Amino acid sequence: MNEKELYTVVVTDDEPELLEAVCTMIRWEEIGFRLVGSAGNGLDALQLVEQLQPDLLLSDIHMPFISGVELARQVRELRPMTHIAFLSGYDDFEYAQKAIEYNVISYLLKPIGMADLTEALREIHKKIRRHYQSLLAPRSGQQGWEPFLAPLLLDDFTDEQELSEEALAAAGKAAGLFPDVPEPTFVVLATRMGQEAATVEMAGAVDLILAQYYPAKSLCAGRQVLTLLASAGDFAWLSIALDELGQAVGRVWGCACTTGVSRPFHHWAKCHSAAREAVDALRFAAPGADGLRRLPEAEAGSGRKTDYSALTDQLESLLRSGSRMELEQYLHELRGSREDVTLLQILATALRVLGAAASDAQVQELRRRCHLEESPFSAVPEEERWKRTAQLCLAARELLSSQRQGGVSLLCDKALEDINRNYMDEQLSLSTVSERLHVSPNYLSANMKKYAGDTFINLLIKKRMEVAWELLKTTNWKILEVAKRCGYSDQHYFSYCFKKYYGVSPVALRRSGGGT
Repeated sequence: MNEKELYTVVVTDDEPELLEAVCTMIRWEEIGFRLVGSAGNGLDALQLVEQLQPDLLLSDIHMPFISGVELARQVRELRPMTHIAFLSGYDDFEYAQKAIEYNVISYLLKPIGMADLTEALREIHKKIRRHYQSLLAPRSGQQGWEPFLAPLLLDDFTDEQELSEEALAAAGKAAGLFPDVPEPTFVVLATRMGQEAATVEMAGAVDLILAQYYPAKSLCAGRQVLTLLASAGDFAWLSIALDELGQAVGRVWGCACTTGVSRPFHHWAKCHSAAREAVDALRFAAPGADGLRRLPEAEAGSGRKTDYSALTDQLESLLRSGSRMELEQYLHELRGSREDVTLLQILATALRVLGAAASDAQVQELRRRCHLEESPFSAVPEEERWKRTAQLCLAARELLSSQRQGGVSLLCDKALEDINRNYMDEQLSLSTVSERLHVSPNYLSANMKKYAGDTFINLLIKKRMEVAWELLKTTNWKILEVAKRCGYSDQHYFSYCFKKYYGVSPVALRRSGGGT
């Protein structure tokens, strides 16, 4: 079996004998899977999904602590690319159907023998393989809507008012674009996958993935895939949709995926300006709280059409995401031109980037520190003008870098604060915290790993267990009361978690003299 076709799987079931049998008696690699974890309840399974990011979760539908449907919902938010197969009895089937929107790929009826389960897993492997292969399949020829959509996104003719909005809307419907969305709201996405030029296969994959959430039509445009997305309402699922896209690109093509997002708009005539905005966001904007790249609101409505030359492209990229050494080297190269127009371009680019990302007070302070307010600037000797301009660029880069780091740090600090303040709340979870912070669970999880060195779920468990240990040592409270104070209404599950974490049960700790 090709290693790329070995799909990772986590198994969860609350019947220990069945769980052990499934894990040990199935010849996983012979049927195309690699078993990477197992759990006896839904909460442990969710913890493993966050840690291991499996291709498949094979789960019983009735489990302690969290139901299979709720597990599927949270897995969908955290890891949209993970497929789910349910083990269920006949009476559970209608109940399990509620999870159809959560990537449930198969329902397997209990009781089931190992031979039948093996055959069912072979079929699941085929389904997953077909899904991944569909993302690689090229489109068959030009699509009927492409001759209409390509100039709409790529050309300026709509900005020249050559066609009325009514004519554009009629032409869009005639081309078969979004016939089921009568009064659509649009966004344009610019997606880059790796460093090479975008391909037809990539554009098709973007459509296949995003169409699960919103009607989508995509085109190749240089290194980007441009996508026109339509919605009858808002784009509340966009972060999760693009989480799934990024996970799919990593799984299928083995490369990173980033997406710039335009502001929502309602008129077909705005497609081209929105496409420019999405590409600019992709190239220059830092990821926002939800992981998406958008131009700052300060740039909205400016009406300015920026003509990015090679100089301003490179300089803006270095100001936003380059290293200090790279920026200094590039400024040194530009210094060699000794042309006033180059100096003015550098100043204009740096001040424009600052104006979009910093407050007026911050911009004025940098101008003051770099002596740009001294008048007339043109009367300053050339060497000094270049020196002050370089100082402004380096200071702008430091400010933008601290803002990016501060944004992620602030987000993670808020999540940690939520854990410390609300750990006793049994409903506290990655999903509830990410909802309060207005980010996707996947985005919060990824940044928590980088910032705090562990997954959200593990950090929550760590906090609860530390508090439990202290309460067991310093109070005479009953174990059930300790459990409730630490976010566990079920004493059995609390004892299970405590022993799993410390290697000793709460009762054994008390008996050994570890408690009062």
